[in-house]
Amino acid sequence: MVMASVHIADPNGPFGNRGRWEADPVEFWRQVMGLERVLQRHPNLVVVAAHCSWLVCQDAQIDYLRYLLSTYPNLYVDLAATFNYYYLVNQDNLRDFMVQFSDRILYGTDEGIYADKSTISKHATQYSNTFQVLETDDLSTGRNPIRGLNLPREVLENIYYKNALKIYPGLANRMRLLGYKI
Repeated sequence: MVMASVHIADPNGPFGNRGRWEADPVEFWRQVMGLERVLQRHPNLVVVAAHCSWLVCQDAQIDYLRYLLSTYPNLYVDLAATFNYYYLVNQDNLRDFMVQFSDRILYGTDEGIYADKSTISKHATQYSNTFQVLETDDLSTGRNPIRGLNLPREVLENIYYKNALKIYPGLANRMRLLGYKI
């Protein structure tokens, strides 16, 4: 069974930059610990934690996410909406994390359908920026520019689609019907 896109907590950045979502670090960690209790109680459940459970806003959080992924083999994370926070962490640490756990990370953006056509260009730029961050070592054009992670091709393939093929039933068949060679 897959429990997809489980949303845990909200961003909690470093002191002085806590963010507007979850400014209280105690509440943030209470929610993260709740996720771990679910993982402990249901070791066979495949869990995709949306937004990396917001454990990408501080280097120590990335270390904790390493612990979770090392301890719970059925835990996956997605990158949706996390790109705006990468400027808060050491880029080498973030890159090493993505390479180390490339078999457990799913691509996502939180970009969606927009009724207001005047905002499409802005959202297309944000979407494109996510590829720039993952694929190049260029300075990104996002809200808080960072140096791109320049991830290896095999890491990118895992993140972009191979990991999703592993855990979502029927996805490979659907992609074949759309003309992709899987």
